[in-house]
Amino acid sequence: MSIEIRNVSRRFGAFTALADINLDIASCELVSLLGPSGSGKTTLLRIIAGLESADTGHVLLDGVDATRLPVRERQVGFVFQHYALFRHMTVFKNIAFGLSVRPRRTRPSKAAIREKVMELLKLVQLDGLEGRYPSQLSGGQRQRVALARALAIDPKVLLLDEPFGALDAKVRLELRRWLRELHERLHITSVFVTHDQDEALEVADRVVVMKQAQIEQIGTPEEVYDHPGSAFVHEFLGKSNTLSLAVADGRASVGNFNIIAPLTNDPLAAYVRPHHVDLFRVRNGTPVIPVRVKHVNAAGAVARLELIRTDNGEAFSAEIPREQHAELGLVAGDEAFAKVNRVKIFPPV
Repeated sequence: MSIEIRNVSRRFGAFTALADINLDIASCELVSLLGPSGSGKTTLLRIIAGLESADTGHVLLDGVDATRLPVRERQVGFVFQHYALFRHMTVFKNIAFGLSVRPRRTRPSKAAIREKVMELLKLVQLDGLEGRYPSQLSGGQRQRVALARALAIDPKVLLLDEPFGALDAKVRLELRRWLRELHERLHITSVFVTHDQDEALEVADRVVVMKQAQIEQIGTPEEVYDHPGSAFVHEFLGKSNTLSLAVADGRASVGNFNIIAPLTNDPLAAYVRPHHVDLFRVRNGTPVIPVRVKHVNAAGAVARLELIRTDNGEAFSAEIPREQHAELGLVAGDEAFAKVNRVKIFPPV
């Protein structure tokens, strides 16, 4: 089922949650709504579900205007951050709930409900746990039950609001990989809200980056990460350094790097990711920035170095392979030279 958002706005008193949002989601696509708290992503998800109403605009499901349709008629499954399971019900009854409360004329038989629940238990890898209660499950297991319950009604759209937000880092990593595999098996249109950049970049087909009630950028994970459209996107998606630009005679430069910059009188800054910074012990004939090493953390696969520009005192960081750091032997207090690559130029945030 495709989803079309047309000119949707929503206010809560003086606060604007969404401002004239337009978005197309293709059938069977897995899309992440990514942004900081208050950016409007959860409000947009709830409007798609019918749990919130828009002040203006329309929501179309498969080309049909569903703006005024109640939740039960939208064929949408919703998974909440904190599971929202019925504590007095077993896993089986939680999953079966949406089917068992249907009107009698559309309610499946008890045998059909049992078959469906057992099928879903196998799908979410909880076989044999149907008799347990939510209090007897881990956080990851409870979230799988919540997902199975949402899938039990055979939704055309699956909506997930911070589905792994209440879980620890290791379980989050396992479940987001599992969600991607599950989506590839079911091919159901899915939209999930997160503020975790790694989660969005790993799981989604496309990422919708939101900021202050508006969409900042839409693209594949590679597009939004490698080609950010603004300083906000560059800084929000992964680690980012901000370096001041010197402008003279129509040229912009960082240290002695000349950079092609937009023709504008507005302030500009250079943005570069730490893993796009190369370090050298000596000048090597290419433009470099003289630096002093402030701190080194060599634990893990990469060495992380905090640097201070000796030309203007500006701080930034570099991440280099651990083997390269071992060859350089840089320690706090050493002088070195940095070369920056893949520099992006934006007005500063």
